[in-house]
Amino acid sequence: MFKSIKLELKNYSQNGFTLAEILITLGIIGVVAAITMPIIINKYQEQVYKTAYKKVYAELSEAVREAIFNQEFIRTSFYNGDATANEFDIIKKKFKVSKECSESNTFDCWVDADRVQVTGEDIQTGYPRKEVVAFIDEIGRNWTIYYASENIFLVDTNGFKAPNQFGKDRWIFTFVDTNGYRTDNSAQYRAVAPFLPDQTTKNSWCQHPPCYYHSWLYK
Repeated sequence: MFKSIKLELKNYSQNGFTLAEILITLGIIGVVAAITMPIIINKYQEQVYKTAYKKVYAELSEAVREAIFNQEFIRTSFYNGDATANEFDIIKKKFKVSKECSESNTFDCWVDADRVQVTGEDIQTGYPRKEVVAFIDEIGRNWTIYYASENIFLVDTNGFKAPNQFGKDRWIFTFVDTNGYRTDNSAQYRAVAPFLPDQTTKNSWCQHPPCYYHSWLYK
């Protein structure tokens, strides 16, 4: 009987793992985790951006369709400050607002982060261009306009939180006609759409490429 027990113990010892083998295995697992975890996290974050983009686009589109149906817009030219104020006010009324900011305190409602280089007489590089009105809605999204006289509107889907980058958590919208082209006549407004197509290289509108301004709506 004792001999049998001895043999069983011997077999158990032979089938086990040594400390070195365990440490090597843990090391391999650690290396694989270090390689794959950033990829997984990045994919998850992209999905978060994508979902937030689709949600805000759907809500904004619904608000704009209602205003178009009711003929609330008044624009007859691109550079029209009254029309821009009218459009932004219409958008704001479609959301529950937690904070409003005027021209004197724009950046209390909009993080001065990712920038667009402005050319011409106005060489200011802040975004939005010049001081404009802004607001924060009830779920913490930040809204403002690109320039006080144009129909380009900005939204940051997670507010003051990072990364505050265009094409990730920050988006640019405008009004388009039936062919999907930006228009300066509110009588031709048919929808709201991304102001830009996807940007795959670094430029003034996309400083952290790729910027999926358009395709994330359909992915």
